[in-house]
Formats: sequence, C-alpha cells, structure tokens
Amino acid sequence: GAANCKPKPKSERQLVKEARTSAEMARFNEEMAKHKLKLRLRLQPSATGGGGEGSFIGADHSEPVKGGKQGISYTIPTAPGEKKDVTGPMPPVYSASYVEAAWYSWWEKQGFFKPEYGRSGVDEPNPKGTFMLCIPPPNVTGSLHLGHALTSAIQDAIVRWHRMQGRTVLWVPGCDHAGIATQVVVERKLQREKGLSRHDLGRERFVEEVWKWKEEKG
Repeated sequence: GAANCKPKPKSERQLVKEARTSAEMARFNEEMAKHKLKLRLRLQPSATGGGGEGSFIGADHSEPVKGGKQGISYTIPTAPGEKKDVTGPMPPVYSASYVEAAWYSWWEKQGFFKPEYGRSGVDEPNPKGTFMLCIPPPNVTGSLHLGHALTSAIQDAIVRWHRMQGRTVLWVPGCDHAGIATQVVVERKLQREKGLSRHDLGRERFVEEVWKWKEEKG
C-alpha cells in the first residue's frame, strides 16, 4: 500500500545541491548573527544613560534563519514606519518574504503614495507637470486571469516612471464601465441553462441574476 512506499532515493546531484544550500545558509546565518551583534552594540545605552529608540538590547535574536517553502524571513526588529536595515548580508537565494518585509509602512510614512509628494499640497503648482491615470476595473464577464494582472502591471510601470520624473501623479481606481458586456454574458447563461430571456424574468429578477454572477466571478 501507499503507507509502505519508501521515498525515492535522492540522486547524487540532489545531494550535492542540498549540501551546497545548507552550507550557504550556515554562512548566511553566521554573517547575520555578526550583523545583529553590531546593531545591539550600536543601540546599547551609554554609561550616561539613554539608548536609541527601537533598541532591542536583551532580546534573543540568536535564532538561526531557516529556508524552506515559505522562504527566508527577515528577522531584524523594525518598528512600523522605520526604515528597513539594508546593511546586513543578503540571503543566498531570493526570498520575497525577506525582500518585501518592513518596506510598506515606511513608504506610507514617507508619503510616497501621495500625489503631492515633495510639495506642500496638490494645490502647489508643479513645474514638471501632472500625470493622472484611471485603473479600469476588470469586466465582470468571467473569472480574473493573467490578462487583468498584465494591464495593472503595465500601468504600474508607467505611473512609477512619471513619478520618477518628478510629476504630480495620481493613479485612481475607476468605476465599472462594462455593464452591457456583463448583461450579455448573463443573458446567454440564462438562455443556455434555463431557456429564459431577461424579458421572461423581468427587471428585478434579472438584476438578481446579474448580482449572483458578480458574486461568483467578481
């Protein structure tokens, strides 16, 4: 039976790769431990008293970082809104959880998402100009797919480029613009499954069917 199946022996190539990864992680943990020690010494209160805000003296930060399916975690204590420490060693392999940790709250605190970034307000003229773009919501004509994500990814790159040029930038979510397309899809579904038209149902019942479709696919 399946319970008696023995795991397939690992190939020599797999064993070599695992040994190399293990050695790299051990080296990374050693470097990270040294880096954390430097941070503790830097934040340690002086003889006259007073330590830096966010000091983590006395806390246990010796736990080694472990890699796995969830990736490598960023373990340096960082208060919300505080800039992430980037002076430490980099993991031997890419880990989204490590790379993305702690940045978002700092971006928000710095005001990077505000159109008027770098000026007192949106009313202050910007000699470099203004750029605004509406995010078109996906049509509720079926389940989301890669094409929807691609549209937003392209717009995201354009918006960031204009922000890097110093312009006042606003990327704002829009409203649904494809009610007719949704209506057509639901009408075809009703005709195919129940042999009914929207006229057979009446306005209120047809709108209910549209909302059911939206909850399922939207």
